[in-house]
Amino acid sequence: MRSTQFHICSSILTIAATLMLAGAAQAQTAPAQPAPPPSGAAAQPRPGGDQAREIVVTGTRADVVASPDRMSFNVANDLQVQTGTVADALRAVPGVEVDLQGRVSLRGDPGVQIWIDGRPSALLQGENRGDVLQSMPAGRIQRVEVITNPSAAFSPEGSGGIINLVTQQARKDARYGTVRATLGTPGAASIGLNGTHSAGPLTLTGDMGYRRMTGEAEAEQLRSRLNSSTGTFLTSRQDSDLGITNAFRNGRLGAEYDLDKTNRLSTELSYAKGTNEVDREDEFVSQNSALSYGRESDIGLSFRNLSGRASWRRTLPGKEHELVADLTHSRGGFKREVEGATTFAASPQPSLESIRNAIDRAESGVKLDYKRPMGEDRSLNVGYQGTFGQNDFDSRGSRGAALNALLPVPALTNAFDYDQTIHAVFGTYRFLLGKLNTQAGLRLEQVDNKIDQITDGLSFDTGYFRAYPTLNATFGLAENEQLRGSYSRRVQRPSPQDLNPYTIYIDPQNLRRGNPFLLPEITDSFELGWNRRKAGTFYSLTGFYRRSRGGVTDILSDVGGGVFLTTRANLATADRVGVEAIANGRLAKTLTYSLSGTFLWNEIDPRIGGFSEPRSGTTGTLRGNMDWQPTPKDFFQLNANYAGKQLLPQGYRLSSGILNLGYRRKVNDRLSLLLTAQNVLDSARQVAVFETPTLRDRFEQTGLGRMFLFGLTYNLGDQGQRRRPEPGFDFQQGGVDTPQ
Repeated sequence: MRSTQFHICSSILTIAATLMLAGAAQAQTAPAQPAPPPSGAAAQPRPGGDQAREIVVTGTRADVVASPDRMSFNVANDLQVQTGTVADALRAVPGVEVDLQGRVSLRGDPGVQIWIDGRPSALLQGENRGDVLQSMPAGRIQRVEVITNPSAAFSPEGSGGIINLVTQQARKDARYGTVRATLGTPGAASIGLNGTHSAGPLTLTGDMGYRRMTGEAEAEQLRSRLNSSTGTFLTSRQDSDLGITNAFRNGRLGAEYDLDKTNRLSTELSYAKGTNEVDREDEFVSQNSALSYGRESDIGLSFRNLSGRASWRRTLPGKEHELVADLTHSRGGFKREVEGATTFAASPQPSLESIRNAIDRAESGVKLDYKRPMGEDRSLNVGYQGTFGQNDFDSRGSRGAALNALLPVPALTNAFDYDQTIHAVFGTYRFLLGKLNTQAGLRLEQVDNKIDQITDGLSFDTGYFRAYPTLNATFGLAENEQLRGSYSRRVQRPSPQDLNPYTIYIDPQNLRRGNPFLLPEITDSFELGWNRRKAGTFYSLTGFYRRSRGGVTDILSDVGGGVFLTTRANLATADRVGVEAIANGRLAKTLTYSLSGTFLWNEIDPRIGGFSEPRSGTTGTLRGNMDWQPTPKDFFQLNANYAGKQLLPQGYRLSSGILNLGYRRKVNDRLSLLLTAQNVLDSARQVAVFETPTLRDRFEQTGLGRMFLFGLTYNLGDQGQRRRPEPGFDFQQGGVDTPQ
């Protein structure tokens, strides 16, 4: 094993020594303390402190919690989430966009980290994240937290911020479970089971599921490239038909045990595996007829991940006084295999090829988090976090006239390793001055990278030290009205694939290559927001400004013969200025609404691809939901979203929109039936245009078309009155609670 083991062992020993010292110091006089807080998001560090003023909205379609650094949205009421995937859950959240490839952006920024229950998820990182988001069932997700300016207690990774998926949490001394099943068109089916068994100090939770989806999609690519000898543009067109089958299976087992009233141990083991099989037919027509071809290919994508976690939480004397230690480890991988046959117009003999790209990953993490009250209305939070990652790339490519005569292609056969170690110490200090609740923080990180280009026999080490300040504050204007402001410095580190210097073969017209000399992108983010409740209605208005330096983005270039190469490069600067508005309320006793919109101005200074001046543009997103509950057992829902034209470093993306419908019938306290219709207008499509003085590329892709899903939810065991509420809203509530 590499030196990573030494770093992990030394970090564990440091934590163990600290815990023993802390325990010894408290053992002599520590009085009996209440049991540690329950698991889940409530047990996670909250920027601004647990006493920070919050506005909680209940009774509308999506409960909203507003705090200095985040907005939390209850998506359990969204019927598309109940029958859909994690991508559907994210599409229900203001400011979040998910395209047809599963790429996520937040307020126009693609640098987004996705966590589960307050912790980074290895499954939702890397090149296969989009496949996971569009395959993983979302039935257990209860809330989605959008954390745009996290405190220093959180990793600064992600220029756009953090999206935290909060799943349904277990309750004490109960035994219950839920079965969910879905069947629909064009070829969707899923089944999932989750349950909880809690007795005395021990709580066991688990879930397992399987989801399968089949469908068809189409793509069209139009290209023009400048012929330097004639000064004219050569054009080509590629039409693609895709038959898609994806499957996802997952399992998880968790346990919590209260040793006594002050100590809790918890552990979790989870596994996920997914496949995405594509039967693809391409027809490429070039102005140069000799380059035209027909192609058939089978593309197989697969990913897997096994992860474990163990933690110890010790409650110490005093309010909000605790020590938490976390250990995590995950192993996984991603594999892409392509077998294709290409027949060029100039030759009747097809050219066969076999391409394989594999990535193996391992990541370990350790975190020590100590919180201590410092007197009335003041508290301190300090800690250490270490992350140790390994990434091994192995690519193979071969071509020939027959399957038994394929020969290796040196340019497509290579090996590449990348290791990264991050040591971080952080501290936050919260204090209250009248109605002003402020939390200031600082995080110091040392990052060490090792790049090993095995094929070339070249390796080198890089590293850097950075400081990341944060500031979060709220000011109470009235009992149910507040201002909130925040600042944070964020970093977007290049992914391992971004650093891979070897060429990845996509198809005969598209190649991809990383850049081992990429630098991290640094973003300074400022926000000022206002929240108010009036007669059961919630209003929020947030202004934001982000300035990024050295952003990593795709660069498209012509390498000849109609083949385009996509590489990665650091931009000079990028600025985003915008405003986000949210309104939730009731139009009638049985009719509620939720509206949100984001409008921003974006300027990019690429200094690449023939551009010598900054480029700017405006864009916006709109999202609307309408819920109608005419009877206690019937619940109807309509939601729609629209994304405007968006500026890209070398072009733009055209606008798009989608409309969804849903209906739930509550048969009894245990059984509910659901019917959802996605993409009702068959409008889901994506168009990206790249334009430079020497090349033009327009790529359009459609989704899987209209989708109709029928689902059922059946509750098992001791559900009682405290079981998770069905999608809908409570007419007896509606207003804003402000915890003190």
